Amino acid sequence: MTWPRLIVMLLVAGGVSLLAGLALSWLAGLMPCQGEGLACNIDAAIGGYGAIIWAVLGPVIFGVTFLVAKNRITLAGAMGVLLLPLIAFYCFAKFEAWRYVGFYPYKDLRTFLVMFVPPALTVLVQYLTLRLVVPPTPERPR
Repeated sequence: MTWPRLIVMLLVAGGVSLLAGLALSWLAGLMPCQGEGLACNIDAAIGGYGAIIWAVLGPVIFGVTFLVAKNRITLAGAMGVLLLPLIAFYCFAKFEAWRYVGFYPYKDLRTFLVMFVPPALTVLVQYLTLRLVVPPTPERPR
C-alpha cells in the first residue's frame, strides 16, 4: 500500500462519511418533534455538527494510526477510539435527562437518531472505506 493512495482514501473516506452523516441527520430530523421544538433543534444540531467534526477528526486519527501500523486490527482500534467519546457523551446526556425529566420512548428514540447515529455512522463509513485499502492480516503458520 502506497502513501499517496492511503492519503487519497483518507480524504475520500472523510468526504463520503460526511455526506452519509449529514444525509442521515437530515432524514432523522424529518421525524416529528414532540415537546419543545428548541430541544429537538438543539439535538439535531449536535448530531449534524458531530458528523462534521468526526468527518474531519476521523481521517486524522486513522492517518496517525496508520503511521504506527497498517493492519485491520489497528484500524478497528482507531474506530473504537473515535466511538468511545460519542458513546460516553450520549450515555451521560441521557442519564442526566432520565434522572430529572424521565423516560419518553419516542422522544428518546428521536434524540438517539438525530444526536448519536449521524456521527457514529460517519465513523463507521470511514472504517469501512479504509478497510478496502488495508490488506487482511495474514495468518500465522502453526
